[in-house]
Amino acid sequence: MSQRLPVECVIGLANLNDRRRYSLVSLRKNEGSRLTQQIQVTCELLPISTIFSVGAGGSTSGIPSALNFAEFQVQQVILENQGDALARRVDMTSHALSYPIEFTQQEVVIPLADNATAQTITLTGFRSGEVKNVQCWITVDADAPSAPAAGGDYNPFKWYAPEDMVMTYAGEVYARFDKGSGALWNLVNGVQAPAVNEVLVDSTGAAPTITTAFLGRWMELPFAQTYNADTAHSMYTAGKPITNGIVNLAFNIPQALTPTTGMKLHVSYNYNGVLTFSQGTCDYVI
Repeated sequence: MSQRLPVECVIGLANLNDRRRYSLVSLRKNEGSRLTQQIQVTCELLPISTIFSVGAGGSTSGIPSALNFAEFQVQQVILENQGDALARRVDMTSHALSYPIEFTQQEVVIPLADNATAQTITLTGFRSGEVKNVQCWITVDADAPSAPAAGGDYNPFKWYAPEDMVMTYAGEVYARFDKGSGALWNLVNGVQAPAVNEVLVDSTGAAPTITTAFLGRWMELPFAQTYNADTAHSMYTAGKPITNGIVNLAFNIPQALTPTTGMKLHVSYNYNGVLTFSQGTCDYVI
């Protein structure tokens, strides 16, 4: 029995308020269908000159005529069966309801090589359990000194997201985000972009204190495909048990940050957790 698979391909400028438009290629199938042949997707890019807006009095002479680089990425989404979902009419005195949640481990801080763009580190400190994803961001010691002096600044949330990230476990690649594509995939797989608006304080000059807008960024590296609250918020998505293997992480310092001294990589591990409801009690299991 064959079944046609709907294919969605979106190329061009995306609306920042509509995360669905960030999906480059989305292959969806119903439970029971099988992929027996290769799928070929042809994409046509818009002419470069048609995607720029030029204000009144502006000049079109500086519009690029070609791309510096281009990428085409896909991901496979595995659908879970919800046939065993608990109905509302089930007697809870004789049954138990498991509600999936997440447990976030305290962050691990790893010093980075000074004045180097390319970085390679080994992630440690995993506890027993299923790891759903790894969150990471970069800070610089000078932005948040341990003993601020007069005229100094303290901006502890000045975060930078690594670029060109590759995460491997036991030699197998689980996440690869070339250039700045990690923010795009985090938005596709989640409910919001991995960034937050904030304000930086600058009081080093002779003028009064200056505040400037800043976009703090981080990156999520998945070991499992998560689901947002709009579709299946109570679905259990198995993660990856990290036992005796080695998790390696290779990345580059982002272009917004000039490699310097005192750079730190902050890493936080998210695990699967379950709330079990039965006979008027609730147990928290990790």
